This record gives sequence, C-alpha cells and structure tokens, in this order.
Amino acid sequence: MIKAWQTALQVKRFRIKIIIVCFLLAFCALIAPCLFQFIQMRDGHLLNDFLLSKLPAFDLSIWIFTLLYFLIITSIVVLSFNPQRFLLALHAYVILTILRYATILLIPLEPPVDMVELIDPFVSYFFYQETITKDLFFSGHTSLLVLLALSTTNRHLKIVLYVSTVAIGSMLLLQHVHYSIDVFFAPFFSWLALAFTKKIS
Repeated sequence: MIKAWQTALQVKRFRIKIIIVCFLLAFCALIAPCLFQFIQMRDGHLLNDFLLSKLPAFDLSIWIFTLLYFLIITSIVVLSFNPQRFLLALHAYVILTILRYATILLIPLEPPVDMVELIDPFVSYFFYQETITKDLFFSGHTSLLVLLALSTTNRHLKIVLYVSTVAIGSMLLLQHVHYSIDVFFAPFFSWLALAFTKKIS
C-alpha cells in the first residue's frame, strides 16, 4: 500500500487532485454547522408518508452508528490500497455532499411524525451539539454506503455494503428519522455523484 501511494504521489496531476479534493472536503465540513443551523430554524413541509405511518418507531441509534462507522473504516482501509480508487471515492463524496446541501436547501421539510432523534456521537462532538432533524432529503447515511459500494472493486465488500445499505435504510425508517423518499432516492444521488466525478476526472 505504501509503495502504491509513493508511486501515485510522484504524479503531479494526482497530487494536485488530492490537494483540491481535501480542500473542498474541509470547506464542506467548515460550512456544515452554519448550514444545518439555518435549515433547523426554518419552517418546512410535513409529508404524509404512507409507509412510515404503518411502522412503529424505535431508537436504533447505537446499531445504526456501530454498523455505519465500522463499514466506513473498513471501506477506507480497503480503498486505500488503491490510491486512484481512493481519490475517486473521496472526490465523489465531495460531489455527493454538495448535492445533499443543495437538495436540503431547496426542499425544506419538517421531521416525520413520531421521529426518534438520531444521535451521532462523532458529529455532535466535533461539529454541533444540537441534534439536527431537518437534514432530510436525501439520506446521507444511505447515500454514503451506496457510494462506497459503487467505488470499491472488492466484490465481497461491495456485497456487504449493499446489504448493509438495506439494513441501515430500514433502521432509519423504523426510527422515523427520514421519510421513505429520502432513503429510496439516496442511491440515485450516489450514482450521479460518482458518474459526474468520473466524467470530470
């Protein structure tokens, strides 16, 4: 892995790309608190979700984040063995984040009825203490897992990520954290982010 990165970093184009992507990623993280504070204060629309109305509400936060962070760390380790795939995934994640910021701003929504707050210990500690409930369309957790599945060439990890996407998407709905459209449309934005990244790379 170290040799692969040493070889990749000798290429000027690769070095420039990874610097730009890291800068954009840091910028997205920097503006996130202000963005989410803004959307949390504004009024949104309450959707009549037939599927959610039939589901009971459970607190599954610990299961969601235990599985999510395990998969993220595993995917980063696997992707890091191939610098080009790692850069592609990182670049696509920046595009995905920008797309999500845009849709959240353009589609103001109120949290679903009977929502059980989803507490992310990592984000709450490093970015903002207030629980954000209006960052709805589209699901960031679901779209991230699909993006990682699309980015990796490891067949076994790809299968695990797709299965886990269904599991986490289901848990998000059971917790009433998202509307069903937030979860069901998330994979499309993952595909769009990766396709756009490949086009401009």
